[in-house]
Amino acid sequence: MKYLLGLALWFCVIASSGQQYRIAIISDFDQTPALESVVNQMIREIDQTTGTSKKILLESISYGINEVDQAKIAYTTLSVRSDIIISLGSVSAKGLSSISDLSIPVIALGIVDPQLQGISYSQGKSGKKNFSYILQTKNLEKELQAFSKIHNFHHLAVFADEKSVSIIDTEKSTALIDSISNKLKAEISIIRVGASFKQALEQLPINIDGAYFTNMLTQSESELRQLINELNQRKIPTFTGNSRLLDFGVLGSLTNENNLQQVVRKLAIMVDGAANGDDLSKMYVGLDVEENFYVNIETARKINLSIPFEVLFTASLIGDTQSEIKTYSFEEIAEKSIEANLNIQISYQDIAISRQDVKQVKANLLPSLNGGLTASQINDERANALFNSPERSLTGDLTLNQIIYSEQAIAGLKISQYLLKAQEYSTEAEVLGILLDTYSAYLNILSAKTNVLIQQENLQNTKKNKELAEIRVNIGSSNNADLFRWESEVALATQAVVEAQAGLMTTKLQLDNLLANKLESAFDVVDVSLQDEWFASMSQSPFSKMVKTPESLKVLSDFLVTESQDRNPGKKSLIENINATDRQLTQNKRLLYVPTVALQAQTSQFLARGGAGSTINEQQSQFLGTNEFQDNSWFVGVSLSYPIFSGFGRKASIQQSKVSMDQLDNSKTLLDQNLELGIRATVFNLLSAGTNIRFSQEASRSAEQNFGLVQENYKQGQVTITQLIDAQEAALQARLAAALSIYEYIQTHLQLEFNIGAFTMLMPDDQLQDFNNRLQEYLNNQN
Repeated sequence: MKYLLGLALWFCVIASSGQQYRIAIISDFDQTPALESVVNQMIREIDQTTGTSKKILLESISYGINEVDQAKIAYTTLSVRSDIIISLGSVSAKGLSSISDLSIPVIALGIVDPQLQGISYSQGKSGKKNFSYILQTKNLEKELQAFSKIHNFHHLAVFADEKSVSIIDTEKSTALIDSISNKLKAEISIIRVGASFKQALEQLPINIDGAYFTNMLTQSESELRQLINELNQRKIPTFTGNSRLLDFGVLGSLTNENNLQQVVRKLAIMVDGAANGDDLSKMYVGLDVEENFYVNIETARKINLSIPFEVLFTASLIGDTQSEIKTYSFEEIAEKSIEANLNIQISYQDIAISRQDVKQVKANLLPSLNGGLTASQINDERANALFNSPERSLTGDLTLNQIIYSEQAIAGLKISQYLLKAQEYSTEAEVLGILLDTYSAYLNILSAKTNVLIQQENLQNTKKNKELAEIRVNIGSSNNADLFRWESEVALATQAVVEAQAGLMTTKLQLDNLLANKLESAFDVVDVSLQDEWFASMSQSPFSKMVKTPESLKVLSDFLVTESQDRNPGKKSLIENINATDRQLTQNKRLLYVPTVALQAQTSQFLARGGAGSTINEQQSQFLGTNEFQDNSWFVGVSLSYPIFSGFGRKASIQQSKVSMDQLDNSKTLLDQNLELGIRATVFNLLSAGTNIRFSQEASRSAEQNFGLVQENYKQGQVTITQLIDAQEAALQARLAAALSIYEYIQTHLQLEFNIGAFTMLMPDDQLQDFNNRLQEYLNNQN
C-alpha cells in the first residue's frame, strides 16, 4: 500500500512539472544580440502562454540560411530532436513550405506576400498540413498611396532585402509593380540591398525623387542608418512599412509601433495550439494590426519638405525636437488679455479723455488772465497828442476774467464728473466682456482639442472596422459590400479629423486676436479636468451647492438678481448717465431765469510813442493842464447777463433733456429685466450643465461598452455593418458630449458671474468674503 501511494505521488510530481516541449529555430539572419533578444522574447511569451502544462525548451537555432535547400537540410537535422520549428525570414519560410510532408509542425515568420513567394494560402489559412505562418499584411499599393499624400513622387526607388527578393516570383512581382506604377503614374525601380549600403546607393537612378523601404531584416542597424542618412542629405523623401526605421530617420510610415509585440503574441498562441494538437493548416494566418500613419517632422525639416495639411491633421507626428511649445494657463491668458486687448486699451483711453474733459470744464470756473502787446501806426494827419493818439505806439494790455456765478459752468463740471464715472463703469463692463470672450475662446480651444482627439480615435476605430471587414472578406464570411462601405466611412472620418484640426486652428487664431496677436505662432493651453482645483472650486461654490431644489434655486436666483442690479458695471454706468442727464435738465430749467455773473478787470500801458502826436507842446500842456501823457489806464467791473429771449431754444433743450431722461429710465428698466432674465436662465443652465456631466459620462461609458460588444460580434459575423456603424456613431457622440460637458459647465458658471458683474476668481479675498457674507445674510433673512 505504501508502495502504491509513493508511486502515485511520484506521478503527480512528474505531471506538475509539465511535459517538455522542444522548440528549434531556423533563421535567415546571422547571430546578433538584437536577434537573440527577439528570440528570448518569443520563448518567454510562449512559456507564459502554454503555462504549467508544458515546459518550453529552446533546443537549437540554425543561423544564416541563404538558400531554400539550406532550410530543408536544417529542417531534416532539427526535426528529429524538436517538437516544433519556427522559421525566421522569407528564405527559410519558402524552403520549409516547399517540403511536401512535414513530420513536425512549422510556423513561419517573415512572409511578405504568399502569392509572390509561392507559399500556400487559402481563405485566410495555409491549408498545408503541419504548416502555418503569420502574415503581417503589407499592401504595397496602399502604403505607396499613403506616401504620395506626403510627397508627390515621380520616380520611386523601392529598397528590397536581397534575400527576400531571391525567392519572389519575378513575373508576378513585375506585374504588381507595373500595375502600381500605372495607378500612381510614377516610375518604380527595385533596388536590391545586401550588406553594403554603398552598393545600394550606387544602383540609384539619377532622377530618383522618393524612396520606399520594404522589410529590411538582414541589414545591420548601422548600415540602415547610414543609408537613410545619405538619402536625407540628398533631400529624397523616404517611406516604410517598418516602424523601427522611423527612429533611423525615415520620413513616414504606415504601420503599428507595437508590431513586434503583436507578432510574438500571436506566435505564442499558435505554438500553444500546436502543442495541444490543433491543426496548423486551419489556423488563420492574418495578424490583426491597426495601421497608423506616422510622419517624422524632424526629417521633414532636414529635407525641407512642407507636409500637406491633410497629413498634418490626420497623421501621428513624431521626432519634433524643436523647443517646447509655450503652454498658457487660464490665469496667464486672463492677465495677458487685460494687458494687451485693444478694446480694453481704447476704453482706458476713453477714461483718460473723460478726465481731460473734467479738467477742461474746471478751467471755465477758474480765473483767466490774458496779456497783449499792440504795436500800431496811424497816418500823421490823425495823430493828436490831445487825444493821446501818437503816430506810432507800443501798448501792453492785461485782462482778468473771473466767473462769479454761471449755471452752465457749474452744471458742466458736475455733468462731466458724472460722465467720467459712467465711462469708468463702462470700461469695467468692457473688461468683463473681453474677459468673458477670452475665457470662452480658451474653452473653445479645449473643446476643439478634445474634438480632434476623439475624431482621431474614431478614425482609428473606423480603420480597425475596415480591417475586420477585410479579414471577413478574405475568409469568405463576407462580401466586398461591407469593405466598400467601410472605405466610405474611413473617408468621412478622415474629413471629420481635418475639419476638427481646422477648427482648432481657428479657435487659436480667435484667442490670439483677442490678445492683440501677442501669442507665439505655436502655443497651447492647459486643459481642465474634473480633478482640477479650478473646476473643483466652481463645482463646490455656493452657486453649485444651492442649485439642488426648486426652493433653493429660487432663493439663489433672487439674491443674484439683486446683486446684478446693484453691482453690474453696465447698470452703474447707465445710472451715472441718468445723473448727468438729470443735471442737464436742471441746468436747462435754471437757464430760464438765472443770470450769469462775472468779474472783469483790465489795465493798459503805453510802452513807447513816436512820430506826430507823441509829445505835448506848451499850448497843449496848458489845455490839458499837464505836460505829461497818462500812459496807464485801467478798469474793474462786474457784469450780469440775464436771458431774455433765445428763440425758444431753452425750452427745446428742456424738452430734449426730458425725452432723454425718459429714454434712459426705459433703458434702466430694460437692463434690469435683461439682467434678471440672464441670471434666472443661467442658473437653470447651470443646473442642467451640472447634471449633464454625470449623465453624459455614464452614457459615454455605456455607449463605449456597447460599441466594443457590437464590434466583437461583427468580427464573428453576428451583427450587420449597419448595427456596427450605429454603435460607433452613438459612442462617438456620447464621448464628445461627455468630454465637452466639463467645458460647458465652466462656460455657464462664467456667464452667471458675468451677469452678476464680477468674476469670483479675480476678486480680492476681502471682496469675495463680503460677497459670501451678503449671500449668507440673505439666506438667513429668508429663513
